[in-house]
Amino acid sequence: MPIRAAKRFQNYQDRLAAGQEPVPNAEMLRQWLVENADTFSPVLEWDLKTCAKIVYDFSATGDVVIGGTSDPARQTEIMWQQLAKANAPVGVGRYREDRICYQSDQFKNDGEARSQHLGIDLFAPASTPVFAPLDGVVHSFADNNLHLDYGPTIILQHQPEEGVMFYTLYGHLSRDSLDGLYKGKEFSAGEILCRFGDFPINGDWIPHLHFQVIFDMLGREGDYFGAAKPSEWDIWASICPDPNLILQMSENVVATREGV
Repeated sequence: MPIRAAKRFQNYQDRLAAGQEPVPNAEMLRQWLVENADTFSPVLEWDLKTCAKIVYDFSATGDVVIGGTSDPARQTEIMWQQLAKANAPVGVGRYREDRICYQSDQFKNDGEARSQHLGIDLFAPASTPVFAPLDGVVHSFADNNLHLDYGPTIILQHQPEEGVMFYTLYGHLSRDSLDGLYKGKEFSAGEILCRFGDFPINGDWIPHLHFQVIFDMLGREGDYFGAAKPSEWDIWASICPDPNLILQMSENVVATREGV
């Protein structure tokens, strides 16, 4: 983490220890998202407010396996069968979930795994189009091509009015989603932004979109923390609020505080 960002993160830790909201303007930004929810465009072609879906449990107590040493082709086949049986076009992976697939050394810092999910996952076939939920410009993009990483990733910056600025992240995309992008490129609400990637290009996962809302990029570009250490959850929840503030699904898509 860059020095300036590390100092900000330390300040967030200090504020939490003092009983304050870690990110000073987080409550204002969350409230803006709530008050403007009716203006957001759907992220997918289906109306996530009303369409049938399966909300999955990828925690240690769940019975669905993703990532790790699992076979993405087999897991994709199983999930598509489940969704078809439920007549549901979309599967959902929860925010705040403490995931068993993030327990490997790849996700550990100082012995503790970054295992609590900071985004919401939307599972659908590869090449599914993704639409910008509100006007924004490209902040950064990259192909994070390590195994179990994001694969192709886009981050949009949104500044809908004076004093309001935040970011949305789109991970596990198709490689051609990055074609023609440049920093500052504008996207309008409802415009096609990218498409779901397939394994292994998408980091070797079941095809899905990792969607995340970010209030402080902490100096990063083209990549961001997609999961947090449980011991630091309160800080990260202030930096990366519930993405359902934008997606607006009626189902409970947030895990308990314990991550299950």
